[in-house]
Amino acid sequence: MNQLIPNHVQQFRTRHDDGWHRWGAWLRSNRFTLGTALVLAIVIPEFFHPAISQGIAAGQRLADIELSTIVSIIALVGAHVVLRKVGILPLVDDKLLILPAFLSSYAVAYGFLVITFRSFSLYHLVTSFVIGIAWYYFIAVIRGRYSFPRLAIAGSLPLVDGLRDNRIKWVQLSRPRLPRNVLGIVFDKDTEQTPAWERLFTRAVLRGIPVYELARLREMVTGRVRLTKHPEEVFGELLPSLAYLRLKRVLDTVFALLALVVALPFMGLLCVLIRLETPGPAIFRQTRVGHGGRRFTCYKLRTMRESHNGPAYTSEADPRITRLGHFLRKSRLDEVPQVFNILKGEMSWIGPRPEALSLVRDYERAIPYYAYRHSVRPGISGWAAVHQGNVALTEAVSVKLEYDFYYLKNFS
Repeated sequence: MNQLIPNHVQQFRTRHDDGWHRWGAWLRSNRFTLGTALVLAIVIPEFFHPAISQGIAAGQRLADIELSTIVSIIALVGAHVVLRKVGILPLVDDKLLILPAFLSSYAVAYGFLVITFRSFSLYHLVTSFVIGIAWYYFIAVIRGRYSFPRLAIAGSLPLVDGLRDNRIKWVQLSRPRLPRNVLGIVFDKDTEQTPAWERLFTRAVLRGIPVYELARLREMVTGRVRLTKHPEEVFGELLPSLAYLRLKRVLDTVFALLALVVALPFMGLLCVLIRLETPGPAIFRQTRVGHGGRRFTCYKLRTMRESHNGPAYTSEADPRITRLGHFLRKSRLDEVPQVFNILKGEMSWIGPRPEALSLVRDYERAIPYYAYRHSVRPGISGWAAVHQGNVALTEAVSVKLEYDFYYLKNFS
């Protein structure tokens, strides 16, 4: 089992890649990333501010510019801190985290100015927000393409699914010596560690090098909680915070009310097009299983012909799907009516996708702990839906369940 994978095991440093490691260190450096972001998004745009370039900034106008500059710096640093905390180890696609991090940080910073009725410069808000996102996205792309994370592993690299084929440069530690230029040290809890190795792990933590257990690292890399044996051991870690669930419910309702203003006329147009293409109701209703295992009626725009019967699940080439239905499914616009499910408290914006009652019964018979995913409200979209899409076979559903459990374990 503890077999070496030569293609993934790298030496500490070689003359050939010594120069690249220095560039890789710059790319992974938070000081470089944040410092350059402040220069590009704050300092340089300041010289091109319309009020300053035209020489008309004075008095209160200049005070507004200074205040907006300070708030933009705070918002940018806040977004950087969020990205640093959430994506501390660049083993997953952190491009997905950039927009939410910037939106939340800038909303808090500039929302405070709005609430306190303080005037601010829209120029600073837009330029720092756009340039900041562009810079961090550029860094994420470069890191993902060229700067593979280097991780040291104590002993040999086991054949763990999700780690062998990942773009990680593995450094094998045959002796308990502190490695150089690695993002972390990995150990296998199933392998007994000697006191010398334990002292190595302690020195690494004291020097700011994180130490990861192999199973936990696999979760970080794959975005899945593997439940092969005794899944009840990790169920305690999957218990959702009741306080956060209440807050999430409030946020879901607020955003659903805002979305409804835009969605209603658009949904009305789609309903007309659906009725023109094929006969039958424009809204499809189906009984699904939600929070706590309770049944509810889920609303969707109809994407299939009424006259065709078939299984509860669909495939990409399902003959029941209409031409407009293909577009609605691909663009996810068929999920728009579920805004009403959110307002009724039956669904959330983000969460495990709700399944049809007949499918849930089949899955619960095949997977004993399947119902645990019902510990939170189902969502219009979710971690599993983004990574895997719609699946129906039991083996694929087991993998989907691992994605759902990862969401339950880490959502906040």
